[in-house]
Amino acid sequence: MNEELNHDLGIAEKGTVGRRVAANTGLMVGAKALAAMIGLITLVITTQTLPIAAVGIIMFLHAYMLFFAEVATFQSWQAVIRFGTHDVEAGNTNALGRLLRFCIALDFVGAMVAFVLAIGGLYFLDVILPLLPSFQQQDGLFDTHRLTEYGILYCLLVLVHQGGASTGLFRLFDKFKPLAVQVLVMPIVRLGGVILAALYGASLEGFLFAWFVGSLLGYLSLPLLAILELKSRNLLKTVFSAWPRLKTRHEGMWPFVWKANIDASLATGTTHLPLLLVMPIFGPAFVGAYKVAEEIARLLSEAVLLLDRVIYPEYARMMARGQSAHIWRIVIKAGAVMLGGGLALSAIVALIGPYLIPAVFGLDYIDAVPLSILLVLAAALMGVAAPLYPVFFAAGNPGRAIFARLAGLVLYVVLVFALSAWLGTTGIGKTGPGWAAIGGNLLAVILAAWLAKRTLKAKHD
Repeated sequence: MNEELNHDLGIAEKGTVGRRVAANTGLMVGAKALAAMIGLITLVITTQTLPIAAVGIIMFLHAYMLFFAEVATFQSWQAVIRFGTHDVEAGNTNALGRLLRFCIALDFVGAMVAFVLAIGGLYFLDVILPLLPSFQQQDGLFDTHRLTEYGILYCLLVLVHQGGASTGLFRLFDKFKPLAVQVLVMPIVRLGGVILAALYGASLEGFLFAWFVGSLLGYLSLPLLAILELKSRNLLKTVFSAWPRLKTRHEGMWPFVWKANIDASLATGTTHLPLLLVMPIFGPAFVGAYKVAEEIARLLSEAVLLLDRVIYPEYARMMARGQSAHIWRIVIKAGAVMLGGGLALSAIVALIGPYLIPAVFGLDYIDAVPLSILLVLAAALMGVAAPLYPVFFAAGNPGRAIFARLAGLVLYVVLVFALSAWLGTTGIGKTGPGWAAIGGNLLAVILAAWLAKRTLKAKHD
């Protein structure tokens, strides 16, 4: 009984919901922005050392690994927040322990499945890529068999990409400082590795190894920090009192995690799929230019990529306390701020990008100039949707998020191929992926806003 009383399920809720969202978003945006800046420095060193096609190969392999790591695995942090919020409110430590064990097992099984799928995909690429004209026309590109071999080794990272339960734990207890620290591990280690590779004149393999080690330590640091958090709350024995297993007493868990996985997979598709699509269309050299544009857009739009994850726990607590009527006002304010900031950043990129990008990365990366402008605009639209998608999960209705994301993703894929081919006749076909991102995000925002409004009205009624 004494041990039960010593469990710490407290959440330090300082200030209003709006202030907590702003504070947590600011913390994570600061960490992510710093990580993006470090990543951009890393990319500059890499582009100044390796040929553009070699840079494209590294970026492709990393995006390929992340695609399977995030698409095929379950996003168990969603379940931790959705069901763990009720356990914390009720002070039920045993139920919370079972929930975390379930999510740990879910992470493990998902990683195993993702690894198998990734390896199978590499062997498929080994057959397909040599047949594509865009791939054959690149000078100095090494044998695709080596690409497969490197890919198999690099995809070992999928096996340690199991941070869903750990992420959910921190977000559940409103502890974003450890997450901010963990965000910086990967880019700092990777920058150190790239500097060493450049100093010693390493080839593609040396830089790829630096990317690998940075990712490995970044992934391992998250569960380690989660274990320390559990220990500080005297929950370590409760969580690991039995082996993790795919058994849960939470009603509606399996339908929720399946739908959450599908939605997260669609969201990941818009993040990592572009690099995978531009490879067969334009070849590996363009992948390098696209990655530069993508990194610039990411650096300038970190708040867009993080707001939904920060605001979701607040929505869940508000709905658990019967305060759903106040959520739409938060949605409107957050969406307006994200859109306004994104449009301003797009204007900045349009003004200085044509001069700065060629000067920093070289003339080989001139294609990144228009793409960076378009991708920042696309991120601004995604920012409008950022406070919308968590509404569906907090309300226990992730199917509507799936519908909106799927519609946007389908339109994006269609536009990538259609615009790349059509605009190619005018000489600007390489801007097709940027325009496709804008079109897909716009449709997703319209659908998500309509569905979120209906969801909140039904919840309130």
